[in-house]
Amino acid sequence: MTVTLPAPLSAAIPDGRGRWRVTLHARTFGWAAPLPTWQHTVLVELSEARGRRLDQQWDQPAQFTFTLDGRSPACAAILELQCDVYVWRWDEASGADVCAFRGPITQSEDQLTEQSHVVTFTAHDYLAMLQRRIITPAAPWVISATSQDVIARTFVNQSSAVSTASGTDLRPGSTLPIATAWVNPDGSPRADAGVLRDRTYTGGSIYGELLDQLAKVDGGFDYDIVPEPAVRAGLGAPAGTTPVLAGYDALRVFYPAQGVTRTDMLLAYGANVSGVTRSLNSADYANYVRSIGNKASADPNAAQMFAEVWNTDANAIGQNNLGLWMMGDNASDVSVQATLNQHAQGLLNVYGTLTPNYTLGLRPDTYTWGSPRMGDVVPLRIQSGRLNVNTSVRVVGISYDIGDDGTEDVALTVGRPAVSLGKMLTAIGRDVDALARR
Repeated sequence: MTVTLPAPLSAAIPDGRGRWRVTLHARTFGWAAPLPTWQHTVLVELSEARGRRLDQQWDQPAQFTFTLDGRSPACAAILELQCDVYVWRWDEASGADVCAFRGPITQSEDQLTEQSHVVTFTAHDYLAMLQRRIITPAAPWVISATSQDVIARTFVNQSSAVSTASGTDLRPGSTLPIATAWVNPDGSPRADAGVLRDRTYTGGSIYGELLDQLAKVDGGFDYDIVPEPAVRAGLGAPAGTTPVLAGYDALRVFYPAQGVTRTDMLLAYGANVSGVTRSLNSADYANYVRSIGNKASADPNAAQMFAEVWNTDANAIGQNNLGLWMMGDNASDVSVQATLNQHAQGLLNVYGTLTPNYTLGLRPDTYTWGSPRMGDVVPLRIQSGRLNVNTSVRVVGISYDIGDDGTEDVALTVGRPAVSLGKMLTAIGRDVDALARR
C-alpha cells in the first residue's frame, strides 16, 4: 500500500504560541463601500480561550465554540452580537496564519459555582446570518429567465439592503459584510455560468433557505464563505463582474460543484487515518422522489401539482435487491412545474446513490491546510473485517478540536452528510413556514 505523505514542513510554528489563535473584533457596518479590515477592528487576542472547536460542513454555516474564565479581562471585553471572533491557523507551507473563520458571537452560557465562573461562547459565520434575513415586501418577487449566479448574488445584496414593508431603510444596521464571488470547482474566479431560472418568491421567505434551495436543484451549485483576511485580491472579479471589496467576506458560488479530484493524497486506515466510524442509513437513500408543489388554487378538488422522478434500480430486481425506497417532499413555495421538476431531480441526484457516511480521525500532524479542502474527492482505503473499502469519497465536513496545549485533532466527514435531528427539525420548520406563506 502506497500512502502519499504531506509535504515537508517549511515553516514551523513560532515559539511561545500554539498552532491556533483567536482574536476578538468589533463588528463593522457600511454599505457599497470598503469596510475596515481586520487590522483596524481588533480588540484583544483571546489567548486564554479553552475548549476550542471549529466545525465546517458542505453547503452549511460554520460554527466555532470556546470557553473563557468569566472573571478574566478578555471575557469582559466580549459583547454578544456586537463582536466578531476571528480564528487563525498557522500554515507551515506559507509561514503565516490563515484565517479559517470569522463570525459574530451569537450565544453565551455562564456557569457559576463557588469555585469558578466559566463562560461558553458560540459563534457562527456570516453565512448563518442569511438565515435571519427575510424578504420584507408584500408583493411577490417575480424572476424570469435570470442566471442562478445573479439570483444568488441578489440574495446576498438584498439581505444587506433591508427596508421595512412600509419603506423604512434599515441600513447601515442591516449590512452584512458579504460579497459574492463566482468561482470554479478549484476556487479560481469564473464568469457567469448562464444557467437560467424562473422563480417567484413571497414575503417572509428566508434568504438563506432560498439560497440553499436554489443550489440543490438539478444543475445547481455549491457555496461557502471565505473570511475577509483570506480573500485573495481580485477574487470573484473576472470580466463583467464586481470585485470583492476590502473588509468583506466572500460568499463563493461554485459551479458546477465545489472541490476537485485529488491524486496527490490517499486516506488510508492504519496509516494517516487512526479511527473510522462508518454509517449507512436508509434515511439517506431514495430511488423514488415525489415532490408536492403549490397548485395555486383554493379549490380542494383541483388537481394536485407534483413532480416524480426515479432511478431504474427501484425495480431492477434482476440486477440488485434494493427494492423501492420512496421519499416524499413538500415544496409548498413552488408553483411552477418546471421548477418543481428541477427540485425533485436535485433531490434524486443527492439521495439516489447508496453512499455510506464515514467519519475519519486523522493521525496527529498528518493534516496540512487545504489538503484536503471541502468538496474534494479523495481515495479511501479501509481493510478491516467485513470492510474492504477501495473507493473515492467526497469531503463534506471538517472539524478541528483544538487542544488547550495548542495541538489539534482533525476529523473528516466523507461520503454524504449525515441526517441529523437538527436538520430534520429545521426542515419541518421550513415546511410550516412555507405553508404559512401560501
